[in-house]
Amino acid sequence: MNKKVIIFDCDGTLVDTFLLIEKTVLKTFEEMLPNYPLTLKEVHHFFGPYLNDSFKKYAKNKEEVINLVECYRRINAKLMPIYIKSYNGIKELLENLKKKNYILAIVSNKETQAVIKSLQFCQIDDYFDLIIGAEKLKFAKPNPDGIYQVLRQYPSDDAYMVGDAITDIQSGKDAHIKTIGVTWCQTSKDDFIKMGATFVVDQPDEILKIVSE
Repeated sequence: MNKKVIIFDCDGTLVDTFLLIEKTVLKTFEEMLPNYPLTLKEVHHFFGPYLNDSFKKYAKNKEEVINLVECYRRINAKLMPIYIKSYNGIKELLENLKKKNYILAIVSNKETQAVIKSLQFCQIDDYFDLIIGAEKLKFAKPNPDGIYQVLRQYPSDDAYMVGDAITDIQSGKDAHIKTIGVTWCQTSKDDFIKMGATFVVDQPDEILKIVSE
C-alpha cells in the first residue's frame, strides 16, 4: 500500500518568516530603490510568489532583477537569526507524522538551500524526505509541477498539500490532491473556503487528526 504523502509549503506554514520577509523587503528597497514609495501592502505581496517574479514589477531589465534578488538574499541571510522561528506546535506535529511513517515533503517557491537553512535554524530539517525548492521547479506555484515531482518519487493515492497561501491551495487542487489551508499566517478561513480548500485548520495538531483519519 502506498504511504500517505504530506506536502508542506515552508514560509508561513512551518516557519514564521513574516517579520523576516517584511524587514528584508523594506531594507532591500531602502538600499536599491530608495526613492520608490513602497507601501506595506506591496511588501506583503512578496509573501508566496517566486522572488524574481515579485521584483520584476520594480526592475527595468533582467539585470536589475538579478541585483535586487541578490541584495534581498544578502539582507535576508543577515536578518534570519534574529527573526525566524517555527510556529508553535509544528515540531510536535512533524514528530507525530513521522511516527506514523508518513512521507513528508516541502514544495516552496524559495530556493532549496534557503528552505533548508530556515528549517535548520528552527531545528526541524531532519523530518523531511524531500524538499523541492524554486530552482527545481519548471514552474512556480500555483503551478502543480512541484507536487507532481514529489508524487513521481513517492507515488500515493492519499496525498495532501498544506499551505498558508491561496497559491498552495490552487497548486493542490490542480494536482487533484486534498488541500489543507492554515490560518496562522495571513490568509483567512473565509478566503480558504472560497478557494475550495478541502480542509482549513487553526492549529497544527488539527492536521494530524485530518491526515490520520
